Amino acid sequence: MQQSEALTILDAGANVFITGAPGAGKTYVLNEFIARARRRGAKVAVTASTGIAATHINGQTIHSWSGVGISKVMTDGLLKRIRSRRKRQISSADILVIDEVSMMHAWLFDMVDQACRAVRHSPEPFGGIQVVLSGDFFQLPPVSRSVRDNDLVAASPEFQTSRAAYAQAGKDPEGFVTESLVWDELEPVTCYLTEQHRQDDGQLLTVLTDIREGSVSQEDHDVLSGRIGIQPQPGQVAVHLFPVNRQADTLNDLRLAQITEEPHEYASTQTGEPRLVERLKKNMLAPERLQLKTGAAVMALRNDQDHQYVNGSIGTVCGFAPLAKGGWPIVAFENGNTVTMKPAAWEMMDGETVLAAVNQVPLRCAWAITIHKSQGMTLDRAVMDLRRTFAPGMGYVALSRVEALDGLYLDGINEHAFLVSPEAVILDSELRANSQIACSRLADEGSGSFAKQAIGQEEDEFGQDALF
Repeated sequence: MQQSEALTILDAGANVFITGAPGAGKTYVLNEFIARARRRGAKVAVTASTGIAATHINGQTIHSWSGVGISKVMTDGLLKRIRSRRKRQISSADILVIDEVSMMHAWLFDMVDQACRAVRHSPEPFGGIQVVLSGDFFQLPPVSRSVRDNDLVAASPEFQTSRAAYAQAGKDPEGFVTESLVWDELEPVTCYLTEQHRQDDGQLLTVLTDIREGSVSQEDHDVLSGRIGIQPQPGQVAVHLFPVNRQADTLNDLRLAQITEEPHEYASTQTGEPRLVERLKKNMLAPERLQLKTGAAVMALRNDQDHQYVNGSIGTVCGFAPLAKGGWPIVAFENGNTVTMKPAAWEMMDGETVLAAVNQVPLRCAWAITIHKSQGMTLDRAVMDLRRTFAPGMGYVALSRVEALDGLYLDGINEHAFLVSPEAVILDSELRANSQIACSRLADEGSGSFAKQAIGQEEDEFGQDALF
């Protein structure tokens, strides 16, 4: 499906799941739709499945917006608190956006649905809110945690009742959102984007396509093996991708210390409720206290409104503005632009209301970053050791960060790097087929067939609460 087709379906008011390979334009479509909807006067709740993903879109976590928090099961007490504390924002929302939905468990998706129905007193899925999901199931999946450490939760009647409902329906509460009890009732239109805006039409794109299709060949192995041992040219900055934070932080600290000059330090400023500010800081990629030196490799952490750089752009600090002009770092980006980097705002939004904001220079040292934090970025060059990947989708996320094969540098690779969720492979063909059906429907019947009343969402007198 083309981006323009997806936007037409979204604008019609349909519940939609936007998916596709990295670089297909999911974030662009999401942001364009949000901007259009707000211009029409719609109240859009922008959320994501994780804190880091939420900062990328100036939103909240879905846990925070819905009031579900860290709870694993809906109880009468939790529902009472949600009705009291989240009534205004849930009642006023016309559209609920959830980004990086691949990392969201089915049980959480159902809990948010329950909260929305209860607050809005509506039996429709999510209380009648237009639900827009975005994500790629081939990327990092939900993290399943044993209930062994939560014996009280596991033993509660609510937990037992909810898990029985999943068993009866043949669903896995720890699986993707497609395993949720509400998924079939919500019946989102699948918009599987097929345009490619990141990788070139060369060998790397073929490798990534084969990983998605579960058909990695010897030729794919040979292509990647050919990048082992090759190093960036002198003067070229390449980001090292690591599985864990400790490795990334160690390399960044070491490289910065090797530059023999006093660092320039920039402390973040903040506004809003302290609890929300701390949550925002925890999930920002920009450090609370940023130290830089001339010659430091840096990465931009926001998209520039003037299009001089994007989130993930790599550059080198070439100097600092005079103190009279703020003393801000001057960065020579590899795209040829030299920019004086001034503070940007990371905001936690509730619709149009700013709940908390942190201002910081949108940079971090770019010698290293974790694979998890790189999700959603486009990198010119990256160095990685894929012998150390430990989760399905981790190798795929790392490989898909670069635009072309000549930007990929491997220290090593093994079969674990090709592992993706088996459920994602099975789902992929179904999602592609559903997207083709949506394309044909749009061509034959027009956008009116996707208007909310035409999607076939029948009211259920019992609502989702009856399932628990």
